[in-house]
Amino acid sequence: MTQIVTATATNNALGPLTQVVNRFTAAQGAVLAAGVTSPADYAPVAEFVAVDEFKRVGAYLEELDWPAYTEFLTGWARGGTQFEFTQFHITEVGDAVFQEIEERHQRGDQFIKKNVIAVYRFTPEDKIRHLDIYEQAKDSGDWIKDAAKAATA
Repeated sequence: MTQIVTATATNNALGPLTQVVNRFTAAQGAVLAAGVTSPADYAPVAEFVAVDEFKRVGAYLEELDWPAYTEFLTGWARGGTQFEFTQFHITEVGDAVFQEIEERHQRGDQFIKKNVIAVYRFTPEDKIRHLDIYEQAKDSGDWIKDAAKAATA
C-alpha cells in the first residue's frame, strides 16, 4: 500500500534533513573549489551519504551508485567547470527533502542555466541514500552529458 505523507505547516527553522542537504552541497562546493583530479577527492562528501546503498538517478535517467557518481562528478568537473546555484525553495517531508534550485555551469565560453528539482531520500541515520534529479534546460551541455555516459559505461 502506498503511504501518503503530507506537509501542512511552514516555519523558518531548518529541519534536520535539510541541514544535511546544506552540509552535503557545501562539501561538494568545497571539493570543486579545491580542484578535482579524481573520484577520491569527493571523500569529504561521503560523510553525508550511505555509500553502500546510494543511488542517483539523473536527468538522462542514468543510475549511478556512489563510485559511479563520484566518477561522473569528476568527469563533469574536469576541465575547469565553474558551478554555482541559487536555492529558491526547500521542503522537508518524512524521509525526503525537495530542493528547487537554479544551477549555473560555466566551462570556457559555454554557459548553461538550468532549473532543477533535487529529491533527496534518507536512511534512518540521516544519510543520503537516494538522489533524483529533474531539470528544465534549453541546453544541458555536452560535457555534462558525456560525463553521465562515461560514468554508466
